Amino acid sequence: MKNNIIKIIKSLVFISILVIALLVRKKNYAEIPIPGQSVDEYSYSWVGLSLIKSGMPVGVSGISGYKNSMPRYVNVDRFYQTVSTGEPLTINYPWMDHPPLLGLITGGYAYLSGVRVFEDTTSYIIRKPIIIISTISVALLMIFCWVNFSYLAAVISGLIYATTPLVVLSGRMIQAENAIIPCLLACMISTSLYLKKKNEYWLLIAALVAGVATLFKLNGIVCHLFVFFALLNKYKKIKGDFIKDFGFFLAISLPISFLFVIYGSVYGIENFKNIFFSNYNRFYGIGSNALIELIRNQRLTHHKYLPEASIIGGWLVFLVLMLKKHIKNETNLVIFSIFSYLIVYIFFGSQPYGWYTFPFWPLLIILLSIFLTSGIEKGKNLLIKFFISLFILGANISQIINIFEFQPFSNYWRIGVSFIFFIFLLKSILKFKKSLLGRILLVLMIMAIIYTNLKYLNMIDINFWWQNVS
Repeated sequence: MKNNIIKIIKSLVFISILVIALLVRKKNYAEIPIPGQSVDEYSYSWVGLSLIKSGMPVGVSGISGYKNSMPRYVNVDRFYQTVSTGEPLTINYPWMDHPPLLGLITGGYAYLSGVRVFEDTTSYIIRKPIIIISTISVALLMIFCWVNFSYLAAVISGLIYATTPLVVLSGRMIQAENAIIPCLLACMISTSLYLKKKNEYWLLIAALVAGVATLFKLNGIVCHLFVFFALLNKYKKIKGDFIKDFGFFLAISLPISFLFVIYGSVYGIENFKNIFFSNYNRFYGIGSNALIELIRNQRLTHHKYLPEASIIGGWLVFLVLMLKKHIKNETNLVIFSIFSYLIVYIFFGSQPYGWYTFPFWPLLIILLSIFLTSGIEKGKNLLIKFFISLFILGANISQIINIFEFQPFSNYWRIGVSFIFFIFLLKSILKFKKSLLGRILLVLMIMAIIYTNLKYLNMIDINFWWQNVS
């Protein structure tokens, strides 16, 4: 009876976090980010809508290689009154920049909602499916942490990922990376369960999900890389069981990925090849400073930044873990996924658009969350965990109130923080065994981070966007 009650409570907490994630993503979703700051959002939906209506994918592309193009004024969401330079959009067909699956989801939803022309694909309609997808990502992130670490890690990671402002705003955008995220998380869950249980059913699911990921965008190949590294870490050699397992995985996933080639060949294999190689040979805009940019700048679009300390905190934890000689296998899975996407990011990199970095964020927040959770559960290394949580909380507070509004609280801040650092450092040097107070303080810090996340999100409306988002 007691166990059933505990399970019910855990399930209710899990569902409550998903409800919070959905609600914060829905608030002002049609206004923020400003519609039109990424034309890709419309283009994906137009591709799906045109495929359903006429069988010809029509969209907007920024690459050469298209034989068929035409200038058109498509004034959806008052596009030409807000972010456009006044020039017509160049419509290309058959559109082959990326596989069509995301467009079929958003364009298909628009079609079911009664949309028949491009001008009616408003953000109010087409962003709804992506909000559901990004909420599913929160659930999958929590499940991964629950399966591989602990229920507390699942709750903390879910709350941080559900409420982090940059993650919430990015989760409203129609970008293929937002669809790749749940695929990668599902692949991580399935692979981890396969490594634990040795049941090929889980490897089959991982292969199916990996194949589907590439039908959103070729960046979905990250799932294949992740499984490769996870299996190689298991067997430590490229022969025997590794070849058997990875061969099985590829036998399922690659035919699904190859559907994009079949799809492209329907509209002319030469045309498909020209567009594919034009896409690959694009200007390498992320440059040689891509790594420092990943850590230093958190972009939402090309030109819009929203500094996010939780993401930087995740990178700090990632670097700390890299210095350790021994890391739990479960944590290794997260590190493998980060490196897998880093390979994809560097290899496929073109312009430093914010959405190219979206898949890093759930992975970094998982690392951050399990790092903080270990402090609560074991009471170890509380000084560095308090430092990172304070780093995040301080940044959040600075987003909510300016330096002049902060002055009435400054004495509480500098005395309180200085005293806590003093106690934690004293504890680390003298190796006090009792750490209950430290654990309680860390819990309070995490709660304060979640609260300030929600407070900041509540402030972001259309006026705040224009005045404060750089």
